[in-house]
Amino acid sequence: MEQREHREQTVQDESRGFKKLIAWQRADELASAVFHSVEQLPPQHRWLAPQISRAAVSVPANMAEGYARGSLADYLRFLDISRGSLSEVEYYIHFLAKEGLIAQADADRLKSLRSDTGFLLHRLWLSLKAKSTGAWDHKGTQNQIRETATELYEAAEPYEVEA
Repeated sequence: MEQREHREQTVQDESRGFKKLIAWQRADELASAVFHSVEQLPPQHRWLAPQISRAAVSVPANMAEGYARGSLADYLRFLDISRGSLSEVEYYIHFLAKEGLIAQADADRLKSLRSDTGFLLHRLWLSLKAKSTGAWDHKGTQNQIRETATELYEAAEPYEVEA
């Protein structure tokens, strides 16, 4: 019985909070794709793997941390940090592809994920930036801010970015 309750609680947790943000989902997908792509770097270039991996993981991590903060200003600051990390990832993808350190197919996939993530992150940032600070719930008792950009939450059908 206890195991079933734990499973139900886990499913509930997955459907709420930052994990429901499409921008976070894409950033998480990008982080995983980067992590797996750099596993194959030649030994003399392995020093690049931790750098790009840290930058890629920083994007969804800062989105999650900002989401949990108690002020709109904090949330926006953490989204700015995510945007900066995403630019760093963009450069690393460019460098690895230019130097032939990752396959072109991998580079194209990473570039596409980076682009999708950047678009969604920017839209989330803009929607929150337009929100008045007076509407932000500092006590966590209301959900006003999380309802601001409903188009950035997972819909019933799979989300696809138009090219």
